[in-house]
Amino acid sequence: MPVAAIARGTVDTLLNSIVILGTGILILVYMIAELLGKSLKYSAIDALLYKNFFWWGLDLVADGLVLCYVAGTWYLMAMLITGKKLFMQNIARAALLVELVVSWTVWSHHLMSDQAQPALLKIVSGEMVTAFEMITQGLAFFITLATLWSARPLKMTTPLKFLLGGLTGFALAVPAGIIQADLGLNRILHNTQWIVGPHVHVAILVGLTMTLYSAIYFLFPILTNGAKLFSEKLANFHFWAHLLGGIGMGAFMGMAGLRGMLRRTIYYEGEYQIFMILAALAGSLLLLGFLAFFFNIVMSVGIKGVIGIFSPSKNKTKDLLPA
Repeated sequence: MPVAAIARGTVDTLLNSIVILGTGILILVYMIAELLGKSLKYSAIDALLYKNFFWWGLDLVADGLVLCYVAGTWYLMAMLITGKKLFMQNIARAALLVELVVSWTVWSHHLMSDQAQPALLKIVSGEMVTAFEMITQGLAFFITLATLWSARPLKMTTPLKFLLGGLTGFALAVPAGIIQADLGLNRILHNTQWIVGPHVHVAILVGLTMTLYSAIYFLFPILTNGAKLFSEKLANFHFWAHLLGGIGMGAFMGMAGLRGMLRRTIYYEGEYQIFMILAALAGSLLLLGFLAFFFNIVMSVGIKGVIGIFSPSKNKTKDLLPA
């Protein structure tokens, strides 16, 4: 299953790279022409076609690559933590394939407030297909939890806690994204802090990042040939600081967005200031959590161990593998 997720997510990576390379070269052509004193006509490229092409490629990362990779990591961690096969494995494979196809057809939710965008694309791609991600990601969520549930009782280890934290992040962020993929609500929410708060920040900082931390904590003793974590208390502090900090920052940004605070706009004072202060405090928890994690890892391998990472190994590779 993890291999299938990597393979399918990599398809989106390839397509995204081609699109971003193409749009980047186009911008570069205009920049060079401007520097040479030969301004090119902007109307030579249809603006709506360019925006659709750009957002199609960019959305392959957000709605395809990330979700495929994350689902694959959930499955991997659930199997490693429980020692059991994945629940409903064939359904999980089918859901990954559907997610891959869905990721190619949801880009229009970024252009729902664009008056020039065809209404059919807004409804079919922007609303209907985007809403289908609740099913694909919901299946991944359910299958992961069912796999964990089948192995109960489970000890609440650090990798398990971070895995549950990652699940929580996407359980909050995906519905937040579906909410804004509505023609009516999109006009209100699209250009506000709601997008970058409850949707993007919670998905990446809580959903994706805590999933990755789960893998790091699980793989750490394997990759270090049996090294023990310096402090479980620091790991526990890292968990709570990151979870509360990430959700808190997204929530306060969302509250500001619901009251009209625009994204990509700087506010030094006014009605949104209290929300930004609270979001900054919550974001500080993320920093403290990371510092605790960093210190914990360094102390676990020691200063010599950290330096040794950059030095050639004196042992044979097979001697470094755990039994």
